[in-house]
Amino acid sequence: MEMENLLNTNDREIFFTVYEQDVVSRDTGKPIDDGWFKAKDKKMLIRTSYDGDKYLNVVNDKYRVVENREVLVPLQTQMINYFDPLVLEDVKIKDTISANGNVCYAEYIFPKLKHGIETSTGHKTEFGLRFVMKNTFDGKGSVTMWSGLIDFFCTNGTVTGQYDITRKRHSRNFNTDGFISAFEMSMTTHKDAVERYQRYADTKVGSSTKVHQLFDKLTSTKRSDQKRSGGLSDRLFAQWMDEVRVRGDNLFSVQSAMTHYASHGDDGRFDLTKAGDGGTLYKRGDDVTKWLRSDTWKDFVSEVAA
Repeated sequence: MEMENLLNTNDREIFFTVYEQDVVSRDTGKPIDDGWFKAKDKKMLIRTSYDGDKYLNVVNDKYRVVENREVLVPLQTQMINYFDPLVLEDVKIKDTISANGNVCYAEYIFPKLKHGIETSTGHKTEFGLRFVMKNTFDGKGSVTMWSGLIDFFCTNGTVTGQYDITRKRHSRNFNTDGFISAFEMSMTTHKDAVERYQRYADTKVGSSTKVHQLFDKLTSTKRSDQKRSGGLSDRLFAQWMDEVRVRGDNLFSVQSAMTHYASHGDDGRFDLTKAGDGGTLYKRGDDVTKWLRSDTWKDFVSEVAA
């Protein structure tokens, strides 16, 4: 996608308009007309669409609608101002919208912003920069931005680091300042992450038992997935063995097994259970982010590196 199209909001469905309507009923409330009443403290959200307006949800009257364009346009403007035009020449943008538009994701990948590491097997991995914005219109979720690195060898997306997740609720004082600041800070944290991944690549694990125990602990709360044939821990372990054959026996291979789970939904091992659920991989990514920030992972890294 060329730079001049980064701000083009006309050709992307995700830039739909959301408007509000009264919720009416025959029950008690504020009288409107001919026996109809306006429901107290409630309003209905409707979105525009190429094939007609669509119902989104009923939310609290204090709910602040934040349209996708309100976050994405300032963020994209910052991208244009920050990056060299050559970097923006082939930026890849992927929008994912749930069936009725209640949940939206906008993903930006910058292939030309590459950083690399190398394992003891001689395998080289290049990482590019990746941003994901999530917005919801369900009255519960926040506007969320993830920033991280994507592994171009197998498109494993990783989201780690102190400044890599920013959330803001749909409140009356909502603004985009935090997202812009997070974007700027991510430039530093991503370089730090690449250095950390190289240390992982240089650190031998040496114990398959410890790896399996790690996956058991990390996935202990994913009961629904564990009930499937071949529990999640077992499938992560199988993925780790595949990673070892390519990347070698090191910490980076353990991490890659987890990020593979978050980025592959049709590989025969981590297939999505619900066809067309575009948000599931992002949800998995959120799980993996929590795993990589957990004390369980930190303790494992410290034990292996000792």
